[in-house]
Amino acid sequence: MQPNWHLNLSNPPKKNLYIGLMSGTSADAIDVALVQIESKTIQLIDFIDYPNPQQTALYQLNQQPQITLKALAKLHAQLSHTFADAAQSIIKKHRLTPDDILAIGSHGQTIYHAPEYGISLQIGHPAIIAKRTGIKTAGDFRIDNMAVGGQGAPLAPAFHHALIQPQQPTLVINIGGIANISLLKPEQAPIGFDTGPGNGLMDELCQKHFNQPYDQNGQQAAQVKPNTAWLNQLLQDPFFKQAAPKSTGREYFNQAWLTRAPTSLSALEQLSTLNQLTVETLAKAIEQIPELPTPTPCYICGGGAYNTTLIQRLKTRLPKLAIQTTETIGIDPNAIEAMMMAWLAYNRINHLPTPLKAITGAHKDTLLGGLWHPD
Repeated sequence: MQPNWHLNLSNPPKKNLYIGLMSGTSADAIDVALVQIESKTIQLIDFIDYPNPQQTALYQLNQQPQITLKALAKLHAQLSHTFADAAQSIIKKHRLTPDDILAIGSHGQTIYHAPEYGISLQIGHPAIIAKRTGIKTAGDFRIDNMAVGGQGAPLAPAFHHALIQPQQPTLVINIGGIANISLLKPEQAPIGFDTGPGNGLMDELCQKHFNQPYDQNGQQAAQVKPNTAWLNQLLQDPFFKQAAPKSTGREYFNQAWLTRAPTSLSALEQLSTLNQLTVETLAKAIEQIPELPTPTPCYICGGGAYNTTLIQRLKTRLPKLAIQTTETIGIDPNAIEAMMMAWLAYNRINHLPTPLKAITGAHKDTLLGGLWHPD
C-alpha cells in the first residue's frame, strides 16, 4: 500500500490521531506533528514549531556539559511542561479533545548520548506530559534498543522505511544538527547510521560570528571556497573511519571538538569549510554502499534540506544520485522527525517492535519506550 503523506488541514479527521514531539540538537523549537496512522498509511495532518524558552540553557549545556543536580532537575521540569504546552497548542488549534488523540510520542531533549556505556539521557518527562494533557504518552525510546546491545540511534531509518515504503533502492539523508543516512530496499530491513556533523557546527558559528541563528539558504558559505587543508585535518577524526553501526551527538561534535582553525581563516572560510565537511562525510559514507543503481533516488530531510549551497555541493559530489528534498514527494522536510515520534507512539500502544537490529547492531528488535497514563 502506498502511503498518503500529504498535509491535510481541511476537515482534519478525528480518529487514529497521534501527536509527535521532537526537539533536536539545536533546541530552537519543539517540532509538533499531528499525524493520522492507519495500518501502513501515515498521513501528516499538521505541523507546527512551538517556541522553546529553554534553548539558551540547553545550548550552554551542549558546550559545557556540567550542571548541578538542582539545575538539571529544574531544567527537566521546565522542559516537561514546555512539551506538554506544545502538544496542547496543536490540540487547541484543531479544536480537538484529549479523547481524539490515541497517544503522544515524545522524544525528550537529549543531553548526553553515550552508546559506549549503553545509555542515552533525555529530559522532559513523559509522565508530566501525560498528566497535563490527559493523553497516554510514550517516551524514552532509545534505552530499550541499547539494553539489547544497540547504539540507540539513529531511529530514523526504520521510520523512513515505514513512511516511504520503497519500490526500489532509495537513500534518505537526514541533516539536522547531526546527519545520518538511511538505505531503504523493498522487502528488506532498512540500514543506516550517523555520519557526523550536519547543521550544528555551522549554526553555532553563525550565532557566534554573524549574529544569525543559521546560514539561511547557505548564502554565506557560498561566498568563499572551503579551506582544503583544514577540511582534511577535520576529516582525520576516527569517527569518520569507524564502521557502522555507529551514532553520535552534539556531546562529541561541538565547538570544543573543532580543531583550532588557522588564524588566517575568516569566519566565512570556516563556515564554508564546515559546510563542505558535512558534504564530504555524507559522501564518503554513501560511497561505501555497494551496488547502488544509477541513478538512485535520494531524498533530503531535516533543516539541511533548505541549505541550497549544501544541497548543490552534494549533487556535485555525488552525481550518480538523484538528489531532491522530500518536498518533491509531498513530505515537509522539517516534519519528519516529529512524525517519527508519533509513529513510535503508535508502535508502543500497539505492541509493535521497531525494526532497528540491522541499523543499531542490537541483538534483536524490541518494543521501544515506556508508556505513561493520564490517570
